This record gives sequence, C-alpha cells and structure tokens, in this order.
Amino acid sequence: MLSNRFLRTAVVFFVIGVGFGMYMGITKDFRFTHVHAHLNLLGWVALGLAGLIYSAYPQLEEGLWADAHYWLHTIGLVLFMGGFAYGIVSGTFAIVPVSLGASMVATGVVVFAINVIARIGQRPQPAGAMNAAHANSARS
Repeated sequence: MLSNRFLRTAVVFFVIGVGFGMYMGITKDFRFTHVHAHLNLLGWVALGLAGLIYSAYPQLEEGLWADAHYWLHTIGLVLFMGGFAYGIVSGTFAIVPVSLGASMVATGVVVFAINVIARIGQRPQPAGAMNAAHANSARS
C-alpha cells in the first residue's frame, strides 16, 4: 500500500531530523536549524499525515496522483534539504538544488491538494465491480 510507503518514509525523515537536532544540541552548532525544522515538518509531519489520510481514504491511492505526490515530495525534500546543508557546510548558497527541491515539494503538495479536493467524497471501487461494469458496457 502506498500509505505504508508514506509512513515509512516519514519515520526515516523523523529519525534524520531528530539526529540533526541531537547533533546541534551536543555540539552547540545550530547552523542546521532550518534543515532540522524542515525535515521534521515536511518530512515527518506532512508525509506522516498524508500517509494516514491515504490509509483512511484508499480511493485517494488509485491512479497516478498519490504516486506523483510521493515522488515529488520525497525527492524534492532530499534535494531541498541537501542543498541547504551543503550551503551551510560550504558557505555558498546552492540555488539549484534548493530551488528545484522546494519547487518539487510545493508541486507535490498541490498534487495532493487536487487529489484530496477532487476525490475525498468518492467511495473506493471494489476490485470486481469495475471489471464487471466494463464487461457490461462492452456487451451493450
């Protein structure tokens, strides 16, 4: 189930975000505050909540919307935060991965919003019901 992939990925981002927080606390080096906060909010919270929503409304997992949301959000967040972290370490702003990653996350959020708004009230189709409906219409 795609909802499980969202939840597992959220947990990975949570562990990484907490790791950054512990690193900052131990070393008293708080340069990675933005990375820590974004990994926890966009990674742990946003992907975790999306996973729970997809689990509660399985019809939202049908089609390409949810897959597009997952890949745009996940790859975008890695680029976005990787670019931020690189910029902090190198002292130069990594505009390409930061802007590309942020745009991908934002696009993923819009895809999620469209999917939820357009399909939240629909009931999931039983596996055999759609095939039977197509078979009946083909006979007509």
